[in-house]
Amino acid sequence: MATAGTKEAILSSLLEDARHWRGLRDYVYDLNMPLLFNSKESPLPCRETSAEFEAINSSFSSQIHALFEALHDFENLSKTEGKTEDVDGYIRKDGLFCIININNQSFDRYPECLHRNFHSRRLSLRDLATLPQLWRVCELRLYSAPYYATNIHFQNTRPVSLRLPLELVSRLPALRSLICPWLWERMPVAYHLRTLRHFTRPWEGPWRDERHEFGRAVRELHEHMPASLTTARLWFWKPSAFYADEDQGIEMPDLIRPDDADPLSLGLRTVASHLEQFDVRAFLTPDLFRAPVTWPRMKRLRVEFHPWCPDGTWYFVGPRGENPHPGGGFEITREQHYPPVSPNEEDDKMDEEYFDDEEIEDEDERRADMFRTEPLPRKIEPLLLAFADALKGMPALEEAELFAYLAWKPSKERRRAYEDSDEAPYNQDCAIYRWGVSYVPGKDGGKGSLTWQVGSWRPHEDVIQSFKALGGKGSEVEITWKPFEFRDKREDANRGAFD
Repeated sequence: MATAGTKEAILSSLLEDARHWRGLRDYVYDLNMPLLFNSKESPLPCRETSAEFEAINSSFSSQIHALFEALHDFENLSKTEGKTEDVDGYIRKDGLFCIININNQSFDRYPECLHRNFHSRRLSLRDLATLPQLWRVCELRLYSAPYYATNIHFQNTRPVSLRLPLELVSRLPALRSLICPWLWERMPVAYHLRTLRHFTRPWEGPWRDERHEFGRAVRELHEHMPASLTTARLWFWKPSAFYADEDQGIEMPDLIRPDDADPLSLGLRTVASHLEQFDVRAFLTPDLFRAPVTWPRMKRLRVEFHPWCPDGTWYFVGPRGENPHPGGGFEITREQHYPPVSPNEEDDKMDEEYFDDEEIEDEDERRADMFRTEPLPRKIEPLLLAFADALKGMPALEEAELFAYLAWKPSKERRRAYEDSDEAPYNQDCAIYRWGVSYVPGKDGGKGSLTWQVGSWRPHEDVIQSFKALGGKGSEVEITWKPFEFRDKREDANRGAFD
């Protein structure tokens, strides 16, 4: 393994940039993974060992510490050097944006086996208490570097603990904004080749454990979130522009058990209580809006939920009620749902089969089955009711929306059952569209505005009345039923204050 960045190198880079630009507004730090050596004489084993992971995690944690220590020294130097009318020392007067790019794992010679290209164990920060406080950082952005060598964007990505953003925020007392465009959650990708489904499996045990860890981290750290923090974008999963990666008919895990409520949704509920603007994309349950909601500062709320619920069920079914595995997700066990750490027969079998698959063109072709387009009332209406009730606990609210993106891209077998349909989107090969509800309170006694974009479906009357009641006694809420807009790829609308 090669050694990564040091405090001295980072501080030198900060000073050089500050002098060149006459004060820094943002600083980008590339957090590199140690280079792994895979010689022909001594090749790496098929699976990463615990010792190897610990060495990489130690490097990761050390670089975070080095970055914060260098920024701490940089802040101190700024108090005495480089002051001008626009620059407070080496830092612009409105503060410093700290951007951390977490780069991919690299090798001197890439292994032939793909088991080392996809990671489930998450890197974490050690010794939080020794991380210095930074008083001039006003925005923190955490990015995962894209991978351009293949069509699998998460290949060689090192996922990071969901604790990390909260831990770093707790050491930034002047922070105003937290931006995390992908927090490393992902659905299984419906590759045609079973070998690729095997290599890219998002192991259910670590996935479940990390969501529970996020809940614990919020309970431990939310009182240390700075009062200055007003804006957060937390996107836990990354959508495909063409939204054609999933098989919505497979059995999914229950990521909530043994708890009674989803710890990640509950954690986000607590985080939201600190904010004025919150843009969240996550696998959610109604626990996000569990009563009583007290979000006194919230002005703009944007919640994108996935059609899949983390208890293993779905918020939507097929147009004719198709709903495989309606009873919920399977239980996660230590024996079946954690990645192996030593050689095993299944890995050897998949390696041999994959070497044969390499002859196949378009080996990363998907066999998507996206058919869940109709709301399942017993699942979706509790979420809508909880959302409506939560809005009452946001006295400063200016706008709020709750939505999901749906897609019609059925398997060849399922498509045949709809080949005579003349109704959109079922008469199309592929369609992607937005489903949801948005609310804008009335101003100065005026009407509030409620926009439903749910097609021909209508919620039960108690759901509609819950939203109508948001206007208060003697006030009205104007309701608009907006038609779907079917597209061939996902197009995110302007996020206004979140951009």
